[in-house]
Amino acid sequence: MIALLAVYLVFQLIRAMQVKDDAVGIPGEVLTEMPTELLDEAAESETAVETDRAPDEDEDPDGTDEKPRSQPETDELAEESFKLALEVRQLRRDIAQLRDEADAQRGEMAELRVIIDRQSQQIEATKAAQNVSPIYGEALALAQRGMAADVIAERCSISVAEAELVRSLARDSAASGEEQ
Repeated sequence: MIALLAVYLVFQLIRAMQVKDDAVGIPGEVLTEMPTELLDEAAESETAVETDRAPDEDEDPDGTDEKPRSQPETDELAEESFKLALEVRQLRRDIAQLRDEADAQRGEMAELRVIIDRQSQQIEATKAAQNVSPIYGEALALAQRGMAADVIAERCSISVAEAELVRSLARDSAASGEEQ
């Protein structure tokens, strides 16, 4: 009896899909995949019902059910199972889309981490250059502005050779900051 009911349910489901295909305009490819999924679900539920079911008071001793389901009930069941199958399919699409978006965000976060690491290295290099002796700190600031070595030496009260050295350090730190 249960097997007969399962076959009838599949028949009604196929009929409902054909009606939905004509009325809604759903591509036939989508609908051809549905019956196999629903057949698998019906087979699983049928085996679960047979193994887990205790005899009801309404059943005959031979195991048949006295109350067969009416046509509207089976139509409603078929329609409900069709709606559930479509909903599951949509949810799977949504999950796949969300996974793709999460992967894209992970990639963007990795890129941002690399950028932040570069900028923190540049900041550390700048701090290290500024944490030089106060005499050379001012000289370094003047060298970064592009002043000549003799002007730097005169303003900071250092030798011209030291001013040249500070200028070359300023150029090297500027060049290494641009490379990173």
